[in-house]
Amino acid sequence: MADNSDLVGHKVFFVGADAGLIPDVFLEDLIIYGIESYRIHETSTKAMLQKLELTAQLFPPSVFFFYIDLPLEGLQWSELILKFLKNHQAESHIGIMYTRRSMENERLAIERLYNAMKIDCGFIPLNLRRAQNFPFILQHLDSCGVRGQRKHIRVQCGPSSTATFFIREAGRRIPATMMDFSMNHFSCIINEDIMPPYDTYEDVLIQANGLRFRTDCKKIMERDSEVGKLFVFVFLQKDGTTGLEDDTRFKVQSKIYELSTEETKNMQQEAFSEFLKRKRDGISMEALCTQAVQEVRLNKDKQQSSVSHP
Repeated sequence: MADNSDLVGHKVFFVGADAGLIPDVFLEDLIIYGIESYRIHETSTKAMLQKLELTAQLFPPSVFFFYIDLPLEGLQWSELILKFLKNHQAESHIGIMYTRRSMENERLAIERLYNAMKIDCGFIPLNLRRAQNFPFILQHLDSCGVRGQRKHIRVQCGPSSTATFFIREAGRRIPATMMDFSMNHFSCIINEDIMPPYDTYEDVLIQANGLRFRTDCKKIMERDSEVGKLFVFVFLQKDGTTGLEDDTRFKVQSKIYELSTEETKNMQQEAFSEFLKRKRDGISMEALCTQAVQEVRLNKDKQQSSVSHP
């Protein structure tokens, strides 16, 4: 396997993998490790090829794992991957997924074929029992150098997001404005004059981005900011362990995945819509994809400009 030490922060796309093979929970679990991952799967071969090309042009550089045991109508996976490498090898990294073979010669034949194409992210043989595959996928991504830029992905809170600290012994509740949160911590703005000087706080109500849950927490930092006193807390379980209780953790994990991948999914959908608007005879799919991607990027630049200069 090639040295892929430059893959930190790259998006990962599982091509040809449906929810039965790579379920949502796998994608959400990968976000815990800072890895953004997505599926590219369509029932139509043509639609899948279009979305693959759009994605490769929208998000270079990225990592693509192709599941070669999905039947493709009118096309062989080896042909598809060879063409993809020809067009995108400079900015993409390629790996292969397949259902684990019982015959060693079959496995060797697969790996010999794709190694000849000089793929650089190796092979992931999958078990029939889906639950067994996640740790193996995670281990393989790590061995390839695919890691998050941050240990914990942090998402920004909406303007109405709040944290309420219940100080039982004083019969007080202290309101705060939530700024961001991750699987490990949250930050908020609090009036410094009313915050008691505790290290740990029990029973904090978090209401952010559609989430509502209660947790304990421990203060790890406070500092002045332009909008007030900024406090950073780590989540605590009832036994004092760092982190969220299991029932809460799953909800927060799902929300973090939703929020952190929303922009990418929206751009993919917008590009596909633009592609379909432009679709006509006599123009190659790749050229149409380029036009669609240029339009999406132009629209995004306009939106960012309007936010920066209202």
